[in-house]
Amino acid sequence: MSAPTLPDGALAPEQVAAYERDGFLFPLRVFTAAEAARWAAEIAALPTPELRRHPAPWVQKAYLLLPSLDALTRDPRLTGPVASILGEDLLVLSADLFIKPPASRKRITWHQDVNYWGLEPLRILTAWVAFTEATPENGCMRYAAGAHRERLRHIEHKTADNMLSKGQEIAVEIDEARAVAVALAPGEVAFHHGLAPHASGPNLTDRTRIGFAIRYAATQVRQTSGPAITARLARGTDRFGHFALEEGPDAPLSPAALAAHRRALDPHAAYSYSTV
Repeated sequence: MSAPTLPDGALAPEQVAAYERDGFLFPLRVFTAAEAARWAAEIAALPTPELRRHPAPWVQKAYLLLPSLDALTRDPRLTGPVASILGEDLLVLSADLFIKPPASRKRITWHQDVNYWGLEPLRILTAWVAFTEATPENGCMRYAAGAHRERLRHIEHKTADNMLSKGQEIAVEIDEARAVAVALAPGEVAFHHGLAPHASGPNLTDRTRIGFAIRYAATQVRQTSGPAITARLARGTDRFGHFALEEGPDAPLSPAALAAHRRALDPHAAYSYSTV
């Protein structure tokens, strides 16, 4: 477990060292419970009928649809700690909502986030923001400590209960007995490396579990393969120009926001949106 963040938002050296050793860092108290409750309520009202007709998955790159989530990804209280690890200039490559309804069997198999992304160097970090409480009972994440040193082979086995688009799963066995449960209170955040193996189980409670996984990258990261990924500048300056930069939404679910969301996701449709 980590110590609290420093007053200016920067991580302490021992926190950065723990992240580098384990491949993850949590819990970080970044947002208030009241803020998390507002985001959870906004997500609970979705999808609207219009959003149900939207051809692209609205839970992916959701910051292009909702100004509140766009502001969250660029909030200095979050980007400050991220900058302690990745540097001051940051992009958001994607940010996905993970919603597990009550008594849901939905789960996520062991995987690495960057498995389907052709990106180099791997200066990539996921910040998982808890909009609701995350516990072992409602399907919080589990991490495999220290297993982020290399890219592991994955297989695809899509089942109805797997929330991953292709049912991707690490082909080697993960020791569940040594897995670390990522319990978070609303407003707390967990960081994990792009190669950190993680999974989550079903929600066995009577309440919805909602999390928002933001994929940050240092601006020097470039795409080496796959359909083009667009990115949102979250902090600092993009001196490299490796990605076409996105604009934030003008209003929740506006025609312009829906169109921008489609432009960002349509190139990935042939890959079941697993490449973004």
